[in-house]
Amino acid sequence: MIQLEQKPGRTTIINEKEYLFFSGYSYLGLGCHEDFLNLIHEGIEKYGVVYPSSRISNTPLQLYSEFEYALAQLTNKEAAAVFSSGFLSARTATQVVAHEMNVYYRYPAHPASAHHHQAIEIKTNWDDFLDERRQHHEFRFGLIADSINPTPGSFTDFSFLYNLPKEFEIILIVDDSHGIGWLGTNGEGIVSKLQLPSNVELLLNFSLSKAFHLNAGAICGTAYWIDKAKQHINFTTSTPPMPALAHVFIKGASIFQQQRNQLHQNLQYLQNLISNSTFATNEGTPVFVVHKASVAPYLLQNNVIISSFGYPRPENNVVNRIVVNALHFKSDLEKLVQLIEQL
Repeated sequence: MIQLEQKPGRTTIINEKEYLFFSGYSYLGLGCHEDFLNLIHEGIEKYGVVYPSSRISNTPLQLYSEFEYALAQLTNKEAAAVFSSGFLSARTATQVVAHEMNVYYRYPAHPASAHHHQAIEIKTNWDDFLDERRQHHEFRFGLIADSINPTPGSFTDFSFLYNLPKEFEIILIVDDSHGIGWLGTNGEGIVSKLQLPSNVELLLNFSLSKAFHLNAGAICGTAYWIDKAKQHINFTTSTPPMPALAHVFIKGASIFQQQRNQLHQNLQYLQNLISNSTFATNEGTPVFVVHKASVAPYLLQNNVIISSFGYPRPENNVVNRIVVNALHFKSDLEKLVQLIEQL
């Protein structure tokens, strides 16, 4: 474990020594972006550091309605509900659907959604699972999945749903925490890639911290499900996210686009650098998996920090990952590849 002494960005300082930083997330590098931070300060001046009120208070901040509208527009959904964390939004999405039908999950699925007493693991192949549902006359159910598995940084293959038999109706509860913000033309996330049949309804949930650098979460979907979410105790009795974060999301579109473009340039550059190598793989996400077991301590000795830990539990196998953000220079990526090639 490496204890950091300050916020990381392109680099971080430990014991007065500078290290290149390829860990964490913050894909757009917004935590070190001056205009982004200025908007945060502007929001604090106008709305304060926190709005200590439940969501069903008789004096809500209009700002949160604007925040939710902007998120619904971004994801092309009817409505959105904002929460103080991605974990809470994921848990709530599962609970509201589970109130009306059985909810199942198959990996990859984040513990916030899947590790819940109302979520049932699918232990057979998909066709056998559907046959079991037929035998139980269960043709409507929820299905939990992640859009991207951050360990190892791979897109989930949803093609098994493309030819779903017409007698079934599925509410697909997708955690897009690692796609929203950087993926798609405007950062709309996994909705830019999915082509679901009419009998599969998408209910999105996500953390806004991974790309947007905002400590908040959201559910986006039809007005029906968002109304259910806003009646849930997780929403009604919880404190909303820091209002300055809502302010920066509404005002920061041009910043996000600028950083998104830079991130994609960095991804393309690193993909080109490793195109003829076998030591790393990438599926188009900001995460590159390194297939050299001793790479993390070796890079640390050379003042480079990468992500290296077991997930979702510490006892899981360690995965060594390079996490690229919009702040990295081409020279950073060149140095990284050069060092790994020498190992």
